[in-house]
Amino acid sequence: MAYFNHAFKKGFLCGDSTGGGAVAHVIDDDATQTQTLATDGDGPEMAIVSDTIQGAVAPWTALAPATIAASTNGMFYIVQSSFHDSDTIGNNPGHGGYMETTKSKGINPKYITKMWKSCCVDLSPAVLTMSTTCDCFPCGKDAFFRLDVKGTPALRFLNHNAYHIADLGGICCEDGQDFIDPVLVLLTWADSLNNSAIVNPFIQIEVNEFIAGVDQGVVDLATYVPSTDPCAAGAEVTGVITITGAYVESKFGNCSFDTRDAYNKSPVSIGGSVVDETGDPCNVECITYTATNSVPESTMANGCQGQTQGETVLRDILMTECYMQNPYNQGNADSARIREIEGSDDVLANIDRLANYKQWNILHNVPRFNNPSGVFDNDQYLITISALCTDTVTETDIDALFASITTLSGVVVEEDQC
Repeated sequence: MAYFNHAFKKGFLCGDSTGGGAVAHVIDDDATQTQTLATDGDGPEMAIVSDTIQGAVAPWTALAPATIAASTNGMFYIVQSSFHDSDTIGNNPGHGGYMETTKSKGINPKYITKMWKSCCVDLSPAVLTMSTTCDCFPCGKDAFFRLDVKGTPALRFLNHNAYHIADLGGICCEDGQDFIDPVLVLLTWADSLNNSAIVNPFIQIEVNEFIAGVDQGVVDLATYVPSTDPCAAGAEVTGVITITGAYVESKFGNCSFDTRDAYNKSPVSIGGSVVDETGDPCNVECITYTATNSVPESTMANGCQGQTQGETVLRDILMTECYMQNPYNQGNADSARIREIEGSDDVLANIDRLANYKQWNILHNVPRFNNPSGVFDNDQYLITISALCTDTVTETDIDALFASITTLSGVVVEEDQC
């Protein structure tokens, strides 16, 4: 008989220790029994326990980091209080056990192969900035601006990347005028982009006017009075346009949540280039580009993907609940009612889908010492503990517990590069 060589994953959630109750949710007092762990309005409690006596501490008692580090025997378990506040469904004793704590497989420190934790990184948008000189746009010539929007949101919206080409729309100069006001040009392009049904859902635009290098603030096309001599000595008019990737996806609330719903993890990338009447971007040298997170010589601005959204944590926890025979009902007309009956709403209420979470991971294995017919001799298990990125108290407590496990196992806790 062969066994899959991937790790079986089990997710745990630790409540917010900095929430309204300001109560620690990592229990490490060498006194609390697992059956007394509870879930309050800020989320579930969790602890590390052992199945044997550790010094003077009884089995199945929340252990302090020092007690774990001094251990010489026994298996350890990650334990989390139940999400549910009722042990039965409809007071039917035949459907009971819902308040039983969630426990990991027994962890033998000798068989821990890896430990690591994630970073707390907020999503940041792509920002493209272009600045112009006063003599950038001669009268009598047209100039075009092409904006490209790339990334998963655009692909889901159009099945291909999005772009729009804006022109000057026939701006006329007065007699004797040599250059078009660059701020007017940027405002005209911005108006064209804002009126584009293709790229408008993904961007926000601001145009700033500068006179003699002094920022005059954000201006708009409806009220702006263009200069007929933008290069006048001591009153040179220059402009800066700032385009920010600003796509906001639509999503369903908890009442109709479905694990199969798509959710966006990465921001859009936006790139721009100014081209002359021949379509050559290299002939326009009066534009200075600044693009976030771009490679050298590129005008493609990239955002920064946030790490471990609540959407991901919720799906991991629901999968763990399914392993415990607590299925999440979805797809039926009466699924919302069934979830209320079965207590699935208790899980949804404890996870903020809009927040970012920090995660700690333990990868360990359970050897099969007598498995002559098997291809794989080790079953691997991945334990993931999630806590809000804003909860620095819980972060400190879990770091201390993991440091004590490092003392036992010799496996150093790695941290993702942020």
